Amino acid sequence: MLPPATADPISAKSFGSGVVVCAADAYADPSVEVIHGDCRDVMPLLPEGVFDACVCDPPYGLHVADWDQDVPAVEVWREVLRLLKPGAVLVAFAARRLYDVLGWRVRQAGFEVKDQAIWMYRGGRAPSLCHLLPAHDPILIARAPGKPIPINVDEARIPWLNEEDKKQASRINPLRAAGRRRPVYHESLNAYGHEAFVANDLGRYPTTVLATDDVLGSMSHIFVVPKVRNAKAHVSAKPVELMTQIVKVFVPKGGVVLDPYAGSGPVGEAARLTGRKAVLIEMTRAA
Repeated sequence: MLPPATADPISAKSFGSGVVVCAADAYADPSVEVIHGDCRDVMPLLPEGVFDACVCDPPYGLHVADWDQDVPAVEVWREVLRLLKPGAVLVAFAARRLYDVLGWRVRQAGFEVKDQAIWMYRGGRAPSLCHLLPAHDPILIARAPGKPIPINVDEARIPWLNEEDKKQASRINPLRAAGRRRPVYHESLNAYGHEAFVANDLGRYPTTVLATDDVLGSMSHIFVVPKVRNAKAHVSAKPVELMTQIVKVFVPKGGVVLDPYAGSGPVGEAARLTGRKAVLIEMTRAA
């Protein structure tokens, strides 16, 4: 699936230092491979510029486990950048209070930070009376320098709730029945002028907000996914549906996505379900 680092196939090849690359036991589909080892040891051994995107849920640096002592260092993201094709996207989850640290380190590695998405969910309880109830995780979106790889808008569109929902979106200003703004602002601020927007039959344009269940009630323009509710799941497990939407948006059809912090492997499953390929790196054999 990947151009090999040497003349030998990547699968089942020992790279030394205890790092072994092998086909993933959990996947019947050969399009997903798991590399068992520390990504800091593994990534320098992989060939340059072969991945179409990197989607990952790295350590947050919240000290919830031995592996969560810090946000990944600049050197880690510099190695990720080396492995990506020019213009490829990096999508990385972060802790709310350390998002700035992740962004700074990603920039220092050479990425261009382009956007932020939000995963919203119902929080269980506040950590203390000094904290608000947690209800979202920020998602950093950055690009490798080079001509940007277009996102897959149509494949990731959010379906219309019904015909009325689609009809409402077709108005110039959905908040007003007449479809026109009041003449308060300059006409140039009306992006569509006096022509109505024509709704796409496939659904709404993907947004930067992804929500769990009905956390916001009926929000037709937001992609909604169920939260992981499994006591035996990875401590920071993300829903496969969530990763599937992200993979559909940012990984070209048939492309290869890298996840250097695979955990329980939702990015690999998302790739398998959407016709992509994936290389997952994980320190434990539970991925």
